[in-house]
Amino acid sequence: MEEDWTAFVRYRIEKADETYLAAQVLYEAAQWNSVVNRLYYSCFYVASALLLHRHITAKSHAGIIGQFSENVVRTGEISIDDFRVYSKLLNWRTKGDYSDLYDFTQEDVDMVMKPARVFINRVKELIVLP
Repeated sequence: MEEDWTAFVRYRIEKADETYLAAQVLYEAAQWNSVVNRLYYSCFYVASALLLHRHITAKSHAGIIGQFSENVVRTGEISIDDFRVYSKLLNWRTKGDYSDLYDFTQEDVDMVMKPARVFINRVKELIVLP
């Protein structure tokens, strides 16, 4: 059964990296709302990978971010500053995906592009797989 958890964790890590690469491609195409969406999902996948690795479950996006905050940020394993990009991207993704006539700019995306990569890398460092 532990192999199944490990496979899911690995899959989510791969999805995080793949989705971040998609964000980079979309950045080059100046598709700002889509970049925000992909950046959010790259953070979501890696956060959910760490929670799965620790056998912590949640049933929604808000649940994942809440469990991550409670079990990883509160313990000091990830700084609040690093966590803020994930939280911000959740809000931005909702705006970009569901609000009519709302468009992000390159300046918006530039504020979160590198911090998202830092968040992903720091979370991945907390996942030690066999």
